[in-house]
Amino acid sequence: MNLRKQNRLYDINRIALTAAIYVALCYILQPISFGPIQFRFSEMLCLLAIDFRWALYGVSIGCFLANTFFGGLGILDIVFGTFATIIGCSLAYFLRKKRIKDYPLLSTIMIILANAIIVGIELGIILETKDLIPLYIFQVGVGEAVVLFIGLPVYKRLEKLIKSRYEN
Repeated sequence: MNLRKQNRLYDINRIALTAAIYVALCYILQPISFGPIQFRFSEMLCLLAIDFRWALYGVSIGCFLANTFFGGLGILDIVFGTFATIIGCSLAYFLRKKRIKDYPLLSTIMIILANAIIVGIELGIILETKDLIPLYIFQVGVGEAVVLFIGLPVYKRLEKLIKSRYEN
């Protein structure tokens, strides 16, 4: 097997593992992972998408599966929740070289904003409380920010570990 095929196989495994961890965390932490006030700790995995494109796919698949099986808000949540993750992680990857003291703060903020805005609007539409959309955006944004800023030190450790193994 040539090196290129081997790397693709590793990426497929990483994608599957990332998706599985995302779904497992949402399942275990269901009471705090869904709804207008949510602390979805599986979103910490979005930070991996800053440096590794395979993580974008894994987190997006994981979000799709978690929203499908545990979300309970239907097709709009499945589509737009996953879309928010794809947009946030794509922007984070695009801005990955913009760092403050070696931390990808701009990328992190893009993940927070994409999820807050898209999921906040989605919740207002699904729950038929459009007048509360600004509140939902704020609540989702705060939950996302708490989780991602808690996850930044973990991300820094994982980033070094994965890069050292990825390059070998």
